[in-house]
Amino acid sequence: MTFKTKLLLITILPLIAVSFLIGGATYYQSRELINTQTHAVEQRILSTKRQEIRNYVSLALTSIEQIYREEPGGRAAAQARVKDILQHLTFDYDGYFFVYTLDGTNLVHPKLPQLVGGKWWDLQDSNGDYVIRNLIEAAQQGGGFHQYVWHKPSTGTVEEKLGYAILLDKWGWMLGTGLYTDDIAREITGIRTDFARSIRQTLFVIFMITLAAIVIAGSLIAGVRFSEQRFADTKLKELTNRIFQVQEQERKRVSTELHDSISQLLVSVRYGVEMIHSEANRDPDLQVQAAKCLKTLDGTIAEVRRISRDLRPSVLDDMGLAAALGSLGKEFQNQSGITVNVSAEQCHSRLSEGAKTALYRVVQECMTNVARHAHASEVTISLKVGQQHLVLSVEDNGVGLPRPLPRSGGLGFRNMRERIETYGGRLTVSRRSPGGTRIKVQMPLDNAAAKAA
Repeated sequence: MTFKTKLLLITILPLIAVSFLIGGATYYQSRELINTQTHAVEQRILSTKRQEIRNYVSLALTSIEQIYREEPGGRAAAQARVKDILQHLTFDYDGYFFVYTLDGTNLVHPKLPQLVGGKWWDLQDSNGDYVIRNLIEAAQQGGGFHQYVWHKPSTGTVEEKLGYAILLDKWGWMLGTGLYTDDIAREITGIRTDFARSIRQTLFVIFMITLAAIVIAGSLIAGVRFSEQRFADTKLKELTNRIFQVQEQERKRVSTELHDSISQLLVSVRYGVEMIHSEANRDPDLQVQAAKCLKTLDGTIAEVRRISRDLRPSVLDDMGLAAALGSLGKEFQNQSGITVNVSAEQCHSRLSEGAKTALYRVVQECMTNVARHAHASEVTISLKVGQQHLVLSVEDNGVGLPRPLPRSGGLGFRNMRERIETYGGRLTVSRRSPGGTRIKVQMPLDNAAAKAA
């Protein structure tokens, strides 16, 4: 797992966890709030309906009070008049009064006349509740409410109903009425729906805020990581460039020491041995040893000069890049037997010394790779100088690069690329269609120097 991935996980996972906790707590608290509020609303509506039912019962009692108290014309006549009054005393569309004797016999029912005269003591609703029995019991206890399921006239369906009954003890009657509570259920359902919609909107907002926070955090981390990576790459390139500069300076110093000091000392020693060789005519053994020493010194001087030239070719400093590439190609051909064709144009002062050195080292590295791996018989070095850029290419007719092409190459390719990129150039590696490898470098020129020249 990369450091970037770990940083993302450390930042985003707690954010997601906190968001889930907030969302869960919000959902749980909202559900509790819904239950509390709907219960409160339900109790408030029921309380209102209870008071409304009491008012209707009071109205009915007021309508029959005088008849019930005085019984004009006798009890039977008074009861008949009260039945008639209650039969026609209705409210709203589904509001009416009913009367039962204490044994469950129905005396008045405006909406269900088929019940009149029947004994309904054991009548049960769809929930198994003994409706008439429980209403009579509530009336005998001084008046009370009882909730049950009953036929609703306006819809023809069976709905919840809140009934209230009182006792007319002188006549042994139970007088009752009630209100249907299905509207309460609809209102509660509406409230729950509204709350549920609010909960969904809140959770959606939390989700969007979390998503935005994740995107912002990821973008910031990616930006910081990218900035740090660019900063590190810049510093690494600066360090690499400094290493190359120090390396070139040290090579130049060692090359100068070899050429100006060691090589001159060896030449001086050779003069002395050559003198000994010329004076040893009378001693053949001494002459043979002197000849061997001369041969060894000649090889040593040539090796020192080769090492000095490889470390830092003096022709690059004295005659420029084009001549140095020609010299490099000629020397490589002599050493390896591989034909080298060099076509190089002069760039004069339009390249810095560092850029010239970088290009020379790239060609040098290419020639080393050709000798080691390419199995080529011919190499072409081309340096073309344009108005804005120069183009350097090294091509061989060898076996080519492996398939697939390496993304970054080995250490040699990486060093070449870093050398070129230090001076704003670009290096590409490709296969030649006939076979072999092509390494191409494009580097900007200093047009201000050209104008000044």
